[in-house]
Amino acid sequence: MQFDAALMFALGTALAYAVADVTARFGLERANAVVGAMMALASSVMMFTLVIAALDVRFPAWGVHYLWMILGGALNPGVFFVTFFIGISKIGVSRAAPIKGSSAIFAALLAMAFLGEDPAWYNLAGILLVVAGIAVISSGAVAGHWRRVDMFWPLGAAVAGAGAALCWRTGVQAFPDTVAAAAVAILAALVVITAYTLATRRREIRENVRVGWKYFIVAGAIEGFGKFLYASALQLGEIYRMLPLIQTSPLFVVLISLVMLRRAESITWRVPAGAVLTVGGAILVNVRLA
Repeated sequence: MQFDAALMFALGTALAYAVADVTARFGLERANAVVGAMMALASSVMMFTLVIAALDVRFPAWGVHYLWMILGGALNPGVFFVTFFIGISKIGVSRAAPIKGSSAIFAALLAMAFLGEDPAWYNLAGILLVVAGIAVISSGAVAGHWRRVDMFWPLGAAVAGAGAALCWRTGVQAFPDTVAAAAVAILAALVVITAYTLATRRREIRENVRVGWKYFIVAGAIEGFGKFLYASALQLGEIYRMLPLIQTSPLFVVLISLVMLRRAESITWRVPAGAVLTVGGAILVNVRLA
């Protein structure tokens, strides 16, 4: 297993996403998820604005790479958030999360088809193990009725996430500073989420902002840092290696919840079993025998 900078950026992304998710959960006890996503993305944009103003962040000349980053941000976290949240509302998070986790498989296929990435069979096996681990950790009994057609919502999130990875990987190569690339993508995502929120949750915005802004500002800042790491990972590493590592975020969520929130009741056979599959898959996907 090759421990390079890209691998560290990918694992850092997973950890940042996990911390942001745990923080956002406190806000979600008080506010709507869609409005919360809008607040979090607004916080990310403010964070990037401050960083760009304070540091000598370089933006490249205008070109098609900006369009790639805009499309990538509109897809993820833009479309990704909307479709995943709808999926959770329709079929529950324990069904939606594993389906969303299949994004790593779609991303690998797209990278092989359009970017010429050439993973070995054991790398592909590692991707499948990571997805299986996510499914095991996220699985469990869910109450309520649901329709099979509603599974297309989290599946849409998976496809959006995979397509976004292709766009980010393509566009970020032309940016000398990944902060600049991530800022462009996050701004595009904020436009998508804000438009959706105004169209569907306009009357809920004021009250949700009042009760949940503190949590989502913190979550958004951490999420923004995670997007910088995400851009850095995709700038340096292949999609088929990076996405499975980033998808280990649910494992970090469980560990953080156990350590920080003392939720010992969350430990079932699914957690260690899923952890073994996820970690084993992460190792396999980064093995290079040549």
